[in-house]
Amino acid sequence: MSRSLSQTIGLFQAKTPARGNARKNPRRIASSSIAVIAWLRSLPTSLLHAPISPMKPHLLCLASAIAFSTFALLHARAQDAPVATSGATPSIFVCGDSTSKNNGKGKSGEPMVGWGTPIVDFFDATKVTIKNVGHAGRSSQTYYDGDWPKVLPQINSGDYVLLVFGINDGGTPPGLGDETVVKGTQTLHTYGWYMAKMASDATAKGAHVYLLTVTTRNIWSNPKLKYVDGTPAGPLPSDYDPKDDKIERGTASGKFTQWTKDVGAKLNLPVLDLTNLLADKYEAIGREEVNKLYSDHNHTYADGAKIVAASIVSGLKAFPDSPFIPLLSTEGRAIVPADPKYILPNTGAAN
Repeated sequence: MSRSLSQTIGLFQAKTPARGNARKNPRRIASSSIAVIAWLRSLPTSLLHAPISPMKPHLLCLASAIAFSTFALLHARAQDAPVATSGATPSIFVCGDSTSKNNGKGKSGEPMVGWGTPIVDFFDATKVTIKNVGHAGRSSQTYYDGDWPKVLPQINSGDYVLLVFGINDGGTPPGLGDETVVKGTQTLHTYGWYMAKMASDATAKGAHVYLLTVTTRNIWSNPKLKYVDGTPAGPLPSDYDPKDDKIERGTASGKFTQWTKDVGAKLNLPVLDLTNLLADKYEAIGREEVNKLYSDHNHTYADGAKIVAASIVSGLKAFPDSPFIPLLSTEGRAIVPADPKYILPNTGAAN
């Protein structure tokens, strides 16, 4: 019995076994389908409906070609990787230096820990994934040049990015502007330029960026004596009053803290004043106790990292309609939100 070419194609498709667990890539399938349909439409109607017989080998070749195209389409449908859905679990990216990620050992022999490690405990792992992509020793410039090209491709729409630098930025050109400095073969931008560029890159991908001002360092002063970090350089004077101990409030006399706030205001991005949130907390705890949490002036032990992480969570909870609250674990929900004076919502943000 002879069949038309169109009937032969239909019969082949009906008999091709479906792959029940096939994973579809709609874009590739659509593209392939359009190509096959366009080719079929280019053929004369009389050719498509002509009966196929052993006397018409050219039609058999044509039918075979179309059948092969159909098989290729089904194969592509089965083999292509799945497309991410809008219901995917979001990630929180921790982008910082050794204060956020640290694997070294402190002067006591105990491991130093960055706050990006214990912050995991404050979030529900079934609702959000913490990705600590911090890198010890990085400044805003060296992180942008060395790490950002690998981190940015991992960021998806709906993710969150916590961006904090300023500890190691002594060699980064100061300020916020677009001016550049040439050092050897390198053209360097300002601290504000690097922070704004990374923030803008992430928001362009649909991520929610939160800027954190520089982490507070364990550097103290007192009018009655000198300290090496948090340790007295000599015997305490008889009139020593611990209430006079004051901690440093941001590197470069607070300039990096202010520049981070300025970047947030310029880009309409939320900013957490981590510098003063921690400074106030540390002065309330007292120098002697805070000094035990640090190996030196920058790096925390596990207990210190936990305090910094908890402080960050308290700040994130304090933002109006905070998107972080539904993502918290039982431990995270128990943390009291920070005083609103430490947050700059910059409500014009598209965050």
